[in-house]
Amino acid sequence: MKKMKLLILILLIGYTTFAEATSDNNSNTSFSSSNLQAAPPEHSNPVQERESKETKAENNPYAIAFYKPTYVLPFYYTGSPYNSIYQNNTPNNESLKSDEVKYQFSFQVPAWKNILNSNTSLYLAYTQLSYWQAYNKQAFFRETDYEPEIYFSDKINYPLIKNWRLNFINIGAVHQSNGQGNSLERSWNRAYLNFMFSSNNWIIGIKPWIIFHDSTYEQQNPNMSTYLGYEEFLVAYKCSNQVFSFESRNFFESGGRRSGNTLSWSFPLTVYIKGYVQVFSGYGQSLIEYNHRTNSVGVGIALSNWV
Repeated sequence: MKKMKLLILILLIGYTTFAEATSDNNSNTSFSSSNLQAAPPEHSNPVQERESKETKAENNPYAIAFYKPTYVLPFYYTGSPYNSIYQNNTPNNESLKSDEVKYQFSFQVPAWKNILNSNTSLYLAYTQLSYWQAYNKQAFFRETDYEPEIYFSDKINYPLIKNWRLNFINIGAVHQSNGQGNSLERSWNRAYLNFMFSSNNWIIGIKPWIIFHDSTYEQQNPNMSTYLGYEEFLVAYKCSNQVFSFESRNFFESGGRRSGNTLSWSFPLTVYIKGYVQVFSGYGQSLIEYNHRTNSVGVGIALSNWV
């Protein structure tokens, strides 16, 4: 914990120094929309492509922009449901079925764009993840995780080696809980840094965080950091309108022993709908399962992915 706090402090100091050093040069280092359009399709920049989509949505006062992937998986199979934690907490005390419905929706809205004519903007975001035991005798939602978030996003677009760029540095705070309010209550609060890099069709995100050890956290899930860790990273690749992504949490700290890993693949079905396949392996599939290891696979549709 002390090492992670020191890392966050170093990154914050480095970010402040870096932002000051590059603020005067952003006009020379950033991509314009004409530059993006001129790039060959097979070498498009996925961060710039996503930014363009978000800007179009933000310019429409009746629209919102997607944040994390938004999808519905009508068939989601879990190899080892966490039945022991749900004993006497389901309708008619039914056991969990391995097959269920999983869905997530996630969006963001700009609260203050280009603060004081800078490259920094303030965003509000919300993500909700649900697991619905729709195929049980008496259908019920076994878990819904709510995740409101606020963050500052600084558009950097700083060139690194070869075609790689540091596109954004985000600084934010996030609350996540399942709203159970009893022995099944799980919640935590964090402050984080999020570094977004890109090169041609690749995106890499590195996100370390600090956990606030408040009373609820200490009472309900004091060892959550052991399984959910203090960092996560994202790797996404776009190829011919297909997007492959890999997300991992607590991988480096635990040496992969207590990590949570998600592999996804989206592909176009229509102009607006994508096919979506997702595989999960490890700990923390949901908050209630933070200390339970499982393997799952799901098939469905998506409205958005990381690109």
